[in-house]
Amino acid sequence: MHGPEIVTTLLEMADDGQTRPTPSDAWHLFLSGLRQRFRLPSGRPLAVIAAVLIASIVGGFGAAAGSWAAERTFADLPSQARVEALTRQASPGDDYSYDRSTSAWGTDTTMGALTVSDWDPASARDRFAADGWQVTTVRDMSAGALAYTNDPATGSMTPLPVRGSQFDAVRDGVFLRVTGYVSPGHGTVSVMLWPDDTAAMLPLMLAGAVLGLVAGWMLAAAGAYRMRPLPAGRRRVATVLTGLAVTALALPAFAFYVNMTRVLGPSGSFVNTVHSALNASPYWSYSTPRMLLLLTVTGAVLAGAAWATMGRRGRSTPAADQIPTTG
Repeated sequence: MHGPEIVTTLLEMADDGQTRPTPSDAWHLFLSGLRQRFRLPSGRPLAVIAAVLIASIVGGFGAAAGSWAAERTFADLPSQARVEALTRQASPGDDYSYDRSTSAWGTDTTMGALTVSDWDPASARDRFAADGWQVTTVRDMSAGALAYTNDPATGSMTPLPVRGSQFDAVRDGVFLRVTGYVSPGHGTVSVMLWPDDTAAMLPLMLAGAVLGLVAGWMLAAAGAYRMRPLPAGRRRVATVLTGLAVTALALPAFAFYVNMTRVLGPSGSFVNTVHSALNASPYWSYSTPRMLLLLTVTGAVLAGAAWATMGRRGRSTPAADQIPTTG
């Protein structure tokens, strides 16, 4: 904006034969320019509030972008046929069922299940180990498991002993969990799979959040200076559009920050993500399946309209005695 004035001043201050700024002058110009990019117009408290809100929102979306980039490093889930083969590798059985679910908090999961009359978890674990899977020990899951049968003589429900077992396995970037609950003469064995953690989620999420916070503040500062020379009517339109955009984007950004706490907190073997808040699953019980995605698209359109309304920043005209002369 003040390029001609800066160049003219440097030319006037230059020593004879000097063709470029000294390292200290160049560093000073860089830091001063960077500080100017972050500076807000003085005496405008609403600009400060808007900058904090916009930086927070863009920071949330930056974390979601980092989360999305991290998910690109995850392995793909097995096909439906492969899931069935793995389920039958865990145990022979009948009445096979398949399901694939999309979460609003983490990666997709897929599952196969079979009904069985009995199940030997140690043998199942050995089969997966022989197939190249890295397996854990078998865990006892019997505590709290309940099953009942109807007693024809009394017409009452009689409790049955239930044996629950579980073990995990990892191979080719896929995490597999085998769980079985068996009571006398009846049981169910299920295999659930999801991508294994590649350790990329946390650093990329945090890097995206930091870059988003910085970019959001700079965007707000640039917008505040763009609005200063606008006519009153256009400035009001830009202000309203900006307020509507912030309102629409605030809820998705809040969901991203909630998901960030899930990524930072303990999650066991399941990989939580940030951007999954935009999945088709309802994020909250009172929300529609695509509410956050629709708010994101609406907010982005409103933000683009607000930026277009602000127009381009005008260039300052240098004073007459600052215009370089030739000849």
